[in-house]
Amino acid sequence: MTTAQYIEKRLGELAQHKLYFERLFYFLEEEELFFMPDGEQWSAIECIEHINNVNEVYLAQLTKVCQLDQASQSQVLPLSWFQRKAYQWMSPLSKSGATKVHAPKALKPRRLRDPKLKISAQKVMENFISDLGQIERLLHIIPESPELRNVKVISALPPFRIKALTALQLIVPHIGRHLEQAERILKGGRLLKESQENNPDLIYPTKDA
Repeated sequence: MTTAQYIEKRLGELAQHKLYFERLFYFLEEEELFFMPDGEQWSAIECIEHINNVNEVYLAQLTKVCQLDQASQSQVLPLSWFQRKAYQWMSPLSKSGATKVHAPKALKPRRLRDPKLKISAQKVMENFISDLGQIERLLHIIPESPELRNVKVISALPPFRIKALTALQLIVPHIGRHLEQAERILKGGRLLKESQENNPDLIYPTKDA
């Protein structure tokens, strides 16, 4: 694969994630954002909070990688077996080869770390969009240089040293994985709300329920 092909492919995926997010989350009421249907452990907005938590582990490190002096450029970008597998493992669970991973406590929504902690849905969404912009900038820089893409950073789970390019292979599909999860949760909430509208004895829970 050429470097240009790799960058174009990942940027295309990132653009799709942004459109997916906008389609799912714009114009939603807070009761939908915070509601958890039976069988779910997170609300839809908490899926986005988790994406932000994971991105936070990587973005500062990858931004620092871009400051490396004397980085050369290469038109060819070979992906190792682990880098290809990392992308596959972190893809949405609807895709072949994706692996279910339990998020460590530090990366879970803050409600599960401390029930007293509250989140602002608007702030979570603003951080998500900001992070997408930063990832886009990193994708324009790191894959171009063999030196940059081979710099080691600390992974989110488990914490060990991986190459900067491997980190990009993890965080881009990870976004799609949890957007898909959020969509499933939102659909569950809407189905319940439709049932409530057809049965006045059912009550659609609110954020504070």
